[in-house]
Amino acid sequence: MTAYKEFSYYYDSLMDPDFYSDYLEFIHEHANLKTVLDLGCGTGLTAIELAKEGHQVLATDLSEDMVNITALKAKDEGVELLTETIDMCDFALSQPVDTILCLTDAINYVLSKKKVQDVFNNVYEGLKYNGTFIFDVNSLYKCNVILDDYHEKNEDEDFFFSWDVESDHKGGITHHIIIDEDGHHVDETHRQKTLPVEEYVKMLKKAGFKSIAYYSDFGEYKEECERIIFVVKKVRD
Repeated sequence: MTAYKEFSYYYDSLMDPDFYSDYLEFIHEHANLKTVLDLGCGTGLTAIELAKEGHQVLATDLSEDMVNITALKAKDEGVELLTETIDMCDFALSQPVDTILCLTDAINYVLSKKKVQDVFNNVYEGLKYNGTFIFDVNSLYKCNVILDDYHEKNEDEDFFFSWDVESDHKGGITHHIIIDEDGHHVDETHRQKTLPVEEYVKMLKKAGFKSIAYYSDFGEYKEECERIIFVVKKVRD
């Protein structure tokens, strides 16, 4: 599983704020947010907004840099927020929560099916009954078609950025990111893997979930989309 390093400090500048606003609206429509665990929180963009609303939020990530950035941002904004470095493949909560989030394709960094199953098992155990698990993955269409041989470059006098993506046409992609700014050099490689929707559903059921819905980019599911969002509830028999 890949952990962000120096690239963590550039992450926010490359993300679309409107996307996070749309995601927050989607989350509010589908979950009870009294107590929240955010797995793979990144720089805390969603976790901090939820904490501002008065929810109890634990923001976690495998990357210590991401967790540190989240904690600093929360402090700067006067937000009460718990943070912790956690491997989503191997965790247990002392008390179950109402909602668990794993957003912006964080699960795609878990490269083996066994480990993805571990994540789902851990989440099931960490949720209260009637609690909600919301996560998303890159679609196979995005990995195999949209990002196939993708290249992006931005270069001026003070800043250089390049992003290259290679696809194996089987749901696996490799990102290569280079950033140069004021003598600071970032060169990182990140790998992701996505699975068919039916495979995720099968694994969620194996973990114990019975209420499973999924959407494409916040709307009705369609195969040719970029992001698939799952809304899964832990319900009694």
